[in-house]
Amino acid sequence: MRRIILVIALLCSAILGYSGASGETLNTLKQDSGTNLSMMNLTFTVSPTFGSAQTVKFTAPTSRWMLKGVRIMATDGWNAKSNTTLKPLPFAIEIRDADLRLLYHYADTQLPYFSANSEIRMASVEVPDIPIKGDFFVCFYGYRNLGLATELQNATGNSYLFDKLAGRLYSYELPLSNNQTLPINFLIRALGE
Repeated sequence: MRRIILVIALLCSAILGYSGASGETLNTLKQDSGTNLSMMNLTFTVSPTFGSAQTVKFTAPTSRWMLKGVRIMATDGWNAKSNTTLKPLPFAIEIRDADLRLLYHYADTQLPYFSANSEIRMASVEVPDIPIKGDFFVCFYGYRNLGLATELQNATGNSYLFDKLAGRLYSYELPLSNNQTLPINFLIRALGE
């Protein structure tokens, strides 16, 4: 039953899409397989350190492209049927240019974004209009509290870890046993026009 509810919630989220404040439909940039969310082989991963961000690299489709929002699928693991009290946990989103210079920083608690009765939610976060040319990065800091949806197949090579203290970007694959790794896609999307 829980799987059916989850699939319905994901389908509704994918079908409804995202519109800006004036009602225009925005272009969605993806760096995952593009497969229907209900068909993806997903798990949830947390950043390995408090100072690192799960990061996705995007390329603006035109030289006049304007970033207006991001969509992130993550969870705090809370379930309405459990007897646990829902507590606020911090998260942050950063937009960085091709040289990793900070363009925008947003911080809040997960409550209105990633706490859901179905344990998973694709949250939309509006950002002020940011003109983008070429490559840019969307960084998600879950501070080891929030699990980011991670696709376990069809890796595009555009998911990274950003170390904020060192100001460096590192390629990232999910560590497995026997010193093996698995290429992945973080489920972060960029919206604009």
